[in-house]
Amino acid sequence: MSGYQRIIARSFGGPEVLEIEDMAALPEPGEGEVRLRVEAAGVGFTDTILRRGRYVAYKGGLPLIPGYDSVGIVEAVGAGVSESWMGKRVADMPVSGSYSQVLIRPAETLVPVPGGVAPEAAVEVPLMWVTAWQMLTRCVDLSAGDAVLVVGASGSTGRALVQLSRHLGLRVVGTASAGKLDLVKSLGADPIDYRSDDLANAIRQASGGGVAAAFDAISAESWQTSWDSLAKGGRLVAYGFQEFIDGEKPAEEAMKSQKLLTVEWPAQGQRDGTGRDTVFYNIQERRESHPEDYMEDAKHLLGLIASGKVVPPPAETLPLSAAAEAHRRIASGDSERRMVLQPNG
Repeated sequence: MSGYQRIIARSFGGPEVLEIEDMAALPEPGEGEVRLRVEAAGVGFTDTILRRGRYVAYKGGLPLIPGYDSVGIVEAVGAGVSESWMGKRVADMPVSGSYSQVLIRPAETLVPVPGGVAPEAAVEVPLMWVTAWQMLTRCVDLSAGDAVLVVGASGSTGRALVQLSRHLGLRVVGTASAGKLDLVKSLGADPIDYRSDDLANAIRQASGGGVAAAFDAISAESWQTSWDSLAKGGRLVAYGFQEFIDGEKPAEEAMKSQKLLTVEWPAQGQRDGTGRDTVFYNIQERRESHPEDYMEDAKHLLGLIASGKVVPPPAETLPLSAAAEAHRRIASGDSERRMVLQPNG
């Protein structure tokens, strides 16, 4: 193959800005880099934020190639990279660029995928599963039998949180829309309609007096409910601003919302009279500050999949040309499975 295809957005906007672009020549890896033949590119809510220009941490500008996470085979290596990488299946989290038949990545960020783990299962790990695992194991101190709250338990990260919580022996209360409650229950959580009257009280009752930790990516109003659902000594882990991203407020408002964690409620390490506190988790920032933790956790999770101890729900695989349609379906909530593009499928 002398050329390749990729999905590109030349302006920020709706799914219609995504188009296929034919590239005449393959990119060559530079020093310390490899070229991947992409087998699976995860499609997620974060990709739609990037497409709309509302992802605060993205500084890449336009044109944009979406795709936060990917799995592929190393097909070329640059100077200084061992030839032993050739032909290996690897996972990575480039933040953008995965909606492409080929991808250039630094060799140092690659996570080897164990034999027998399919690309569409492995691509769950770099963003969704590492996010869930690090929040469960590095942001809070939990023991088997503890109760936790997963807000939006039917979403991609929510499903990962429920599955991995159950793997750790935790009891899970999961909120979702009425139409997704059966899905949440099938994952092993006690489902609650997020539109329930006195939602915090319903969560406290379902958890037997309050949760040890709450995981919430919605924003301030939802965070207040999660805070009110905590037991003594509990921690609210916020990890997103969906309320602002889906609304009309500019992305900068999300950062003001984050400040509420230190204004309305105690910051991490500054517990209130009941021992509760808060922390904000961002996978990109934590990966940059603790790259060794990211690599350790990603390898561990891929190992769990390889051993069959945890099995990701089957993904829905789509061709590269379906990227725009996949984004439309995410916006409408029309998916109970992770959608995965197969650029070379």
